[in-house]
Amino acid sequence: MATWSLATDSVGGNAITAAVGVAATTAAMDTLGLHPIAGVGIAAVGALSSLVTGGMAPPERVMATLGRWAGVGGWMTWALAGDPWSALGIGALVGGSVLGASLGPWLKRRSGAPRKEGGGSLVLGSLSRETEELRNRIVARGGQAFAGVVIEVITSWDNGYGKDARGVLPRSGATMDQLRGVLPGLAMDLDLPHGCTIELIEPEGEGQRVFVLRITTKLMKDVNIPHPGWEEQRSILDGVPIGVRLNGDTVDAPAREESWLVVGKKGSGKTTLLHGVTATVGMCHDALVWHIDLNGGGMTQPWIAPWLSGEVERPPVDWAAPTIDEAIRMTAAAVRIAKDRKTSTRALKRRHNTNLLPVSADMPEIVIMLDEGAEALLAAGKGKVAELAANLDEIQRIARNEAVNPILSVLRGTGDLVPASMSTQTSVGVCMKVKHQREIASVFEEAWEMKLMPQHLTAKGSMFLGIDGDPPFRSQAWNILPAQMEEQGRRISRVRPDLNEAARRAAGEDYETRYERMRKLFVEDAEIVNEEPEATDATSGTWTSGWDAFAGAGPSPAPSGPALVAGDDGIEDAEIVEDTPINDILVGALRVMADAGSDRATREQLAARLTGGDDASLRDRMKKAGCCPIHPLKVDGKPARGWYRSDIEDAMASVAA
Repeated sequence: MATWSLATDSVGGNAITAAVGVAATTAAMDTLGLHPIAGVGIAAVGALSSLVTGGMAPPERVMATLGRWAGVGGWMTWALAGDPWSALGIGALVGGSVLGASLGPWLKRRSGAPRKEGGGSLVLGSLSRETEELRNRIVARGGQAFAGVVIEVITSWDNGYGKDARGVLPRSGATMDQLRGVLPGLAMDLDLPHGCTIELIEPEGEGQRVFVLRITTKLMKDVNIPHPGWEEQRSILDGVPIGVRLNGDTVDAPAREESWLVVGKKGSGKTTLLHGVTATVGMCHDALVWHIDLNGGGMTQPWIAPWLSGEVERPPVDWAAPTIDEAIRMTAAAVRIAKDRKTSTRALKRRHNTNLLPVSADMPEIVIMLDEGAEALLAAGKGKVAELAANLDEIQRIARNEAVNPILSVLRGTGDLVPASMSTQTSVGVCMKVKHQREIASVFEEAWEMKLMPQHLTAKGSMFLGIDGDPPFRSQAWNILPAQMEEQGRRISRVRPDLNEAARRAAGEDYETRYERMRKLFVEDAEIVNEEPEATDATSGTWTSGWDAFAGAGPSPAPSGPALVAGDDGIEDAEIVEDTPINDILVGALRVMADAGSDRATREQLAARLTGGDDASLRDRMKKAGCCPIHPLKVDGKPARGWYRSDIEDAMASVAA
């Protein structure tokens, strides 16, 4: 009998409480003249209620609860049939109450002792067996430190991909770090499919011993979750939703003070992720989107198409840079804006009594998105590349408070592409599909310890997401298609804020004339979007990461343009010799241009003449010679990729210097 809690230690107090309660209930029943069988009914209802509310408890606790209710029912039935207040009746009541109350401390001591798996305990219900099995496996993997761990409930996800197990660590026992360390082994013990993992969640606002194990039981393949789109304006202060956790919950990342680093190989879904971020940040009443895509501006094309065709007055992307020169203009203006805001917003901060610049429609944040940033962030870059990288690095260092933050997307987060000073300053890390575990470790130091593997990311758009130093977790980015981008872009064009006047003055003429250059760069000088299509496979679905606004552009025809007399390059009869201070690949490139009478040459033309058609060898040799990366150009009015004569001359001048 006793109190219905089995975890208390006060035997006397619990016994008195239980005895008084049972006696009072029996007296009331006797006064009402109820039949003795009513005692059995009350006991049955009480036992059923205890099973429903505590059926996930260990089996010995369930059996003890049933025994206590049986004792209560038996005494009530006997008492109602005879004289409950005789010495025998009162003695039985007191004795049963003391015995029932004594079970609480005994069960508490027992729950803290290690138990062997498969010990023949009686467990009621499949869920109880599942919780007990998981509990035993945790103890078996983690050892004595986990004795007393409790698995309270296991809940299947609505999307069918897994389940959550909620539990509590024992007092004076294992820590969360210790639990996290046993999860890879636990996944093996549970024989989860390859690619399925267990993640540890520490629920906010709850005790430090409470945990949730997010157990994936089914691989996520061919996942295509549409972007929800936004009809109402948002605030950058509320974070940026980018997709869903494995259990279907929406996941978002902060963007007011944080810069992001997005890493993933071609075809992993990076560009589509940035499209989704553009759709969300663009709808913020207190933020503006700027784009940098040195691979032809493909990230920007679907967003500004309605503006270029005259459907809307303003582009949804406030500034877009498809070339390195334009990107340098943009980032230099961003630096000037940040520096100006450090002084020009002092009164505003005083009025709001805050050290952090309050953003609003009158003081919008600027979010600069860089797609496929290898050309902009080469750690060993020279010339314009180094200038652009320096601007981005300075924005990261000085502009957090002043609401100018970058989102950097690269193929790898390793030091050969991203300078260490920049990767260490990013607060939001996103790692999509990569080739090697060390590439994940370049984004998250915990990758080795948590055994984060590339094969865990089984679908296009899947990613590890780490926020502000917290352990990374798996999630799935939303997919957004070109038609939705254009529709969302029209909406953004109508509602997005304008840059505040002080920032416009700081940005100067480069900002005021940006639309003129954007029209020229995206219409008159429009280039192909990607150097080569992103990889597609069975998991590609309808993802837009390989979408090409200028699909169908084939090999460039023979160039035409202003005729140059052979020899005007100054090397008409130059001989290529091994000891020349100028790399012979540069001299050969000038020779090809001179022979064609053009001030530019495509990669196909140069490879055919200089490397036997080997495009990869050509680009490698040009890079080693100090030439800038291959970039878009126009030949006979059609898009192509290659180098200008000025690119070659700049490289030769740097060698001579």
